[in-house]
Amino acid sequence: MPKPRYLGTSASWPLLDEIRESFLLIVGLYRTKAYKSFLSSTQTSPHDIAISQLLPHISTPNIHKISVQDDTRLDFIVVGGGTAGNTVAGRLAENPNVRVLVLEAGVGNSKDIEEIRTPAEAMQLRNSKYDWAYKTTMVKRDDYERIEKPNTRGKALGGSSSLNYFTWAPGSKGTYGMWEEYGGKEWTWDPLVPYLRKPATYYDDEKAYPEELTKIGGGGPIPIAHSALIPEMQPFRDLLTEACKSTGHPITENIFDGTMLGLIHSVNTIYQGRRSGNFLSVADKSNVTILPEVHSKRLIIDEASRTSFSLLVKSSSRKGFFETPKLLMLSGIGPAPELAKHSIPLIVDSRWVGQNLLDHPGVPFVLRVKDEYGMDDYILRKGTPKHDHALNAYSKGYGGPMGSGFLELVGFPRIDNYLERSPEYRAAKASNDDRDPFCPYGQPHFELDFVCLFGSAFQWHYPTPSEGSYITVMVDLVRPVSEPGEITLNSVDPLQQANINLNYFNNDLDIIAIREGIRYAYDILKHGEGFQDIVLGKYPWKMPLHDDELMKRTVLDRSQTSFHPCGTARLSRNIQQGVVDPSLKVHEVNNLRVIDASVVPVIPDCRIQNSVYMVAEKGADLIKQDHKDIYA
Repeated sequence: MPKPRYLGTSASWPLLDEIRESFLLIVGLYRTKAYKSFLSSTQTSPHDIAISQLLPHISTPNIHKISVQDDTRLDFIVVGGGTAGNTVAGRLAENPNVRVLVLEAGVGNSKDIEEIRTPAEAMQLRNSKYDWAYKTTMVKRDDYERIEKPNTRGKALGGSSSLNYFTWAPGSKGTYGMWEEYGGKEWTWDPLVPYLRKPATYYDDEKAYPEELTKIGGGGPIPIAHSALIPEMQPFRDLLTEACKSTGHPITENIFDGTMLGLIHSVNTIYQGRRSGNFLSVADKSNVTILPEVHSKRLIIDEASRTSFSLLVKSSSRKGFFETPKLLMLSGIGPAPELAKHSIPLIVDSRWVGQNLLDHPGVPFVLRVKDEYGMDDYILRKGTPKHDHALNAYSKGYGGPMGSGFLELVGFPRIDNYLERSPEYRAAKASNDDRDPFCPYGQPHFELDFVCLFGSAFQWHYPTPSEGSYITVMVDLVRPVSEPGEITLNSVDPLQQANINLNYFNNDLDIIAIREGIRYAYDILKHGEGFQDIVLGKYPWKMPLHDDELMKRTVLDRSQTSFHPCGTARLSRNIQQGVVDPSLKVHEVNNLRVIDASVVPVIPDCRIQNSVYMVAEKGADLIKQDHKDIYA
């Protein structure tokens, strides 16, 4: 038997023409007889098209070294080892006889990087070497425009699951009901619940929560658990819970059956003090090979048959949600006017590519509190006794504050009474058959994140305080009504970032909603029983709660992304409605499939992590259905 060969700069690649299927940004590419005919007509070998162009550019060691025999056949290539990509790769590799290659633009050893695995370091990953740090237009109105950098996306195996802020929430049944318009009944709540639960295994080692919640994990590779209730945070969470109760905010532990309303103890992708990023889906799988720091340039599509066969690759560039529509457009699939601007030959005029960019706008605010109610000394101020205590505790079994994401409590409120104060809101409601224009199916208006320290990831315009204790509250509008944003090409160079416009607040109703959401959160903290006694002041300056016009400017100035982009290759029934069909195959292109956050047609009313895993789990099953010869 030949000796094992590792992927590296000099490796030859075995039997590429026998690859059964590959995925780019989790895009399906099928190897067929037509592929061989196409290669013959272009005098190009399969080795030249893909791997031989990729390997010479690899400048760092392949850290995740899985041996590949000279006579091994590859069955699948997954391009993009992010949240969705690794889920697909891991599920395809469940057949031990199937060989999967994962091409990842970032580093490949996320599992072994302490900054990634340590929960308390999460906010420090923003703008780090593990962040693609996109330049983004946040607001583009006639009266106001703002561009920000960086917009964080994960530059590492696991994608943004390696950098995110952990919360695991499914979204509301009513919102998934809105998906039926685009994908049919199979893409609504009841059929999707098994896929929402399949990726994870839920742990409650202390038996502190209702036993029924074990159902939220379906035995998958991602360990999830309620946030560890560390003793240092108990005064904070006790007073916050009391304040919410006293101001009528409901308390619950179950947001997993289709209704998401109330203050909850957060379920996170953290277990026993370690981040559960989606590098875990492909960890320790001998039939999965990871090749890091490579990038796809474009798809190779036979124009006559509109059949996708392969991809060209290059090292050291971006991957992820923002790249999906860019890659499609560079390959000739996209809005004809946009492609014409860049002299790209049109293969399919697909006008929704890059459109329907969805995200949650949010406004953070910071309050100074009495010293015993904040975690700043433990985490942000190196060399202090409390920081040394935290490091020492973490070194002994990953305990203590460093093992926390500090988001123990999350609120999902409706604020109808506050919104009704606005004549603009009342008029919009009246024109919508007297239904709430934001959340007509009982969904929450906001996600309120209560973090018991200064949250630098949301407050990068302001200096981190050198003394005192603080709390950060992120007021995320989860059902915005503004027209979606878009992604357009900056050039034909695949290494250049696309233009990203989130298009926040092109409808003033969203400004009004966030204005009232901030007032609601302030009322809990400043007037709720108990908590009002520990608030010392506002940072960096007072919030102008008394003045609607000043609040409008505050929302425009201080709003930030909640890091939940989706929608730019929308699920749809036909090409007039979106980019991919209910099987996630690209309209009017053969053998091309998209499985990532870009297919989401209506943004969930919470963080989208769980939903992206769900899309990938369903996508993996759709692939298996097309390959019944190896998946019984």
